[in-house]
Amino acid sequence: MIPFRPTLIGAALSLLATIALARSGGAADQVAANDALLRQYFADINAHEVAALKDVIAENYVQREASQGTGLAGMQAAYQRYFDMFPDFHLTLEDSVITDEKIVARFQVTATHDHPVQLGPNAPVFPPTGKKLAWEGISIWRVANGKFVEHWGVDDLLGAAQQMRSQPPGQVK
Repeated sequence: MIPFRPTLIGAALSLLATIALARSGGAADQVAANDALLRQYFADINAHEVAALKDVIAENYVQREASQGTGLAGMQAAYQRYFDMFPDFHLTLEDSVITDEKIVARFQVTATHDHPVQLGPNAPVFPPTGKKLAWEGISIWRVANGKFVEHWGVDDLLGAAQQMRSQPPGQVK
């Protein structure tokens, strides 16, 4: 059997190389699919299409950010609140890192402060100022079966709150 050993080793190495190549092609396809998923998410948000989020967010979505709802229904409700507070709410994708399982995105939010805003359950209510607001955020999503299934995020809500504070009379910003 010794003469067959190099042939078996060569065949095994060839098989492993074929599997690795197939996996890397599959990973590249998944990265492309995840890039499309991220872009669809941003398009749906910017169109204020809350119902369309069902195509990008899993029903059992896990939200690791306390200020937003859990599950698809919770996220739809959270975005509806944002759109009610900021009718011109807009996300701009600034940068992203995408793998076959995770997506990291850095983005900017812009909106006009023309409605009362409360950034959390025990937060103060900011009366409308008419100011154009801009703040940044970073999100990390885990993706499975073509949808977002889990999320971690940080938004500069302190920066947003500072922009919404009314200026005392006589002070110019």
